[in-house]
This record gives sequence, structure tokens and C-alpha cells, in this order.
Amino acid sequence: MTGLISNNELTRQLGLIIPNCKHITIISAFMTQPATRWLRQLTEKNKPNVELVGRFTPKDFAEGASDFAALRDCINSGFQVKALANLHAKIYQIDFETIFNGSANLTGKGLALVSKGNLESCSRVAPTCESKSFIKKIVDSSTLLTLSILDKMEEYLEQLKSEDKDNLPAVWPEAILIPSTDLFVSDFPLGKPGNDVNEYKLNPSLPFAQIEANRDDFLNAAYLFKSSKIYRWLKKQITENQTGRNLGFGQISSLLHDKLADDPAPYRQEIKSIQANLYLYIKLYASDDVEVYVPGGRSEVLRVK
Repeated sequence: MTGLISNNELTRQLGLIIPNCKHITIISAFMTQPATRWLRQLTEKNKPNVELVGRFTPKDFAEGASDFAALRDCINSGFQVKALANLHAKIYQIDFETIFNGSANLTGKGLALVSKGNLESCSRVAPTCESKSFIKKIVDSSTLLTLSILDKMEEYLEQLKSEDKDNLPAVWPEAILIPSTDLFVSDFPLGKPGNDVNEYKLNPSLPFAQIEANRDDFLNAAYLFKSSKIYRWLKKQITENQTGRNLGFGQISSLLHDKLADDPAPYRQEIKSIQANLYLYIKLYASDDVEVYVPGGRSEVLRVK
């Protein structure tokens, strides 16, 4: 398709396309009011179906990367607003056939709608079946937000003490937002405990980036690990296992291969690598819950204590 374009050019092209479209899907880690106001103005006459998917973690709102007013305005305008905690992508899909992918968030700075905007880049992507399937999977894996949920989120942040805001959880309490049950590679530890992982620097909201950021506080790191989606999923597989045998490494690998929602699906060797990392975290932070043992010197097996 096209080569790289700036966020200024992206905003210009979207400004020409959106007023005549019927469907918009925007996937953006962060969203703020200058950009959502701009989008609402562009869709005022044609009233397209609009889907917005953002990361929307507690830290995002606390630091102003996203704001509640923007999301309330969008919901009140009839837009569907959804959350996916491990999101890092920035994708603009118009009428399923025009797709832009790059670094520009749906924010005032990301789209250069305010003074001193960011310098971002993006490119137009071929609307292949694979691209459209990937976007649909992100939308389907995310959790719908309502005005009531936004109220609960805001109340939760307001009730936190100032010192607690330095160690905000990676996800909302389930009483506020029930997370998606889909698993992605990014839900796993991408390195061994204590290793320096570049992806964690690029996306510090990843669950194991948060665990590594708290590794000097063992109790908090253990709490974060036991609260992680992948650990809760794994423990559920162990406790609900009806085979009459404890689950071995290969059985867990097969379950993971069927469960992971990434598109394209990761290779089995990649699954085994992140699974091995996960077992190291279990030994470090959850040995009181789950035992990793090697019967007869063969592969590692899991059982609940």
C-alpha cells in the first residue's frame, strides 16, 4: 500500500474519509477528549457505527493518558467503547476497506490536534482477510464499557490514597470490570524472572512488566502474579482436570495452543518457551499454591497443593 505518512497527514486523510463512511473501528491504547471531540464532529451528520477499543487501565487514567470525559462523551454519542488491558496497537479501520496502522493514538497529541503534538508515523495497510480478522479478534476480545462502569472506575481511583497511586494494579478489580477470558502471548512472562525484557519498557502496563517493576517487594509481586490472567487460567485447568492424572508440560502446551487468541497463532516452540518462563514464576511466587515436580526425571508436572 502506501509508504509512511505523518500523523498530520493521517488526520487529514481521516478527515476526508470519515464524514462519508458507515463503519469505523479505532483501536488505540489511549484516548483523550480533543481527539474524541474531533471524531464526534466528523461523524455528526453521517452517524456511522463506531467501535472504539482502548487499554483503559487504572494507571492510564491516573496519569492522564486517557480521560473519563472523553469516553463518556463517546458513549453518549452512541459509540461502542471497549477495553483490553494488554492493548498496545493503534489501528484506524474505515468501512473495513481502509486501514491505517502506526504509532498515533486517538489523542490530541497523537493526531496533532493540539499545539506541541507528538511526531507520529503510520502507513496504510492492505485490507486483507488476515488484517480484518486480526482487528475483529481484538474487538471481540475486549470488554464493553458503560457509563455505570466508568463511574465505578472513577470512584475507585478517587478513593485510593496518594501513596497507593504509585503502585496501581495492571487491571481493574473484577467487581468493577470483568476482564476478557481470551489469552494472548502478551499475558505471559516474555522472559525469565529478573531478566531485562525490552517489550516491558515499550509497554509497562503488560502484566509481567508490572510484576517485574515490583520484584523488590516480594509480597506485592506475588499478589500481582497470582492475580494475573494466565495464572488464574492455569490454576483453573489444574483444579478442574478430570483426566485422573496431573497435567504434564505437553498437556498444558496443547491446552495453550488451543486457547491463545493471537492471530497469527504462535508456533508451538514459542508457546513452550513462554510456558517455561511461567513455570519459573510459579516456583518463585506461587510455590505455596501449585507444585511443579518432575516424576521419574521426565517433564514437569503441575498439581495444586
